[in-house]
Amino acid sequence: MSFDIRSAGPEDSAAIEEVRIASWRVAYRGVVPDAYLDGMEVRPRLVRERAEAVAGGRLSGVVAVRDGSVHGFTLYGASRDDDIPGMEVYAIYVLPGDFSTGMGRALMTATTQDMAASGCTETGLWVLTDNPRARRFYERRGFTPSGRTKLLGDPPLEEMHYRLTLSART
Repeated sequence: MSFDIRSAGPEDSAAIEEVRIASWRVAYRGVVPDAYLDGMEVRPRLVRERAEAVAGGRLSGVVAVRDGSVHGFTLYGASRDDDIPGMEVYAIYVLPGDFSTGMGRALMTATTQDMAASGCTETGLWVLTDNPRARRFYERRGFTPSGRTKLLGDPPLEEMHYRLTLSART
């Protein structure tokens, strides 16, 4: 199963949202309330705002393309936490049919290489504590828990923070 990795452009925003929703419905089933997952839909305003952020350079991303369509993506940029230095991986998702194919690994490698090339020496991300599959994925890529946690949503879900030191060979 071959795919290409390239920088995300504003024109990818709708496809990115479709991948995110499809992935959430599988990856978070049993963790996030079913009613929330089942009610997810592509929201034109969110797609437009994401496209504008990518076009304006406030948001970066990488997409995995197979057969002409986006099958996975990462979004990243400056850390959203004032007290955490470096950059942050905001999201990484692949279509459920592409789980465990190497696509996620290729996306994360391209993302961390891009961050390192920009001069960033450290990156982080937040992951649901009750998502062992994602946590294993990040740990295999060299991310380690920073010890920080936070609660989000209603009902509250715990997220934990991971860090990765970047180098020119990342």
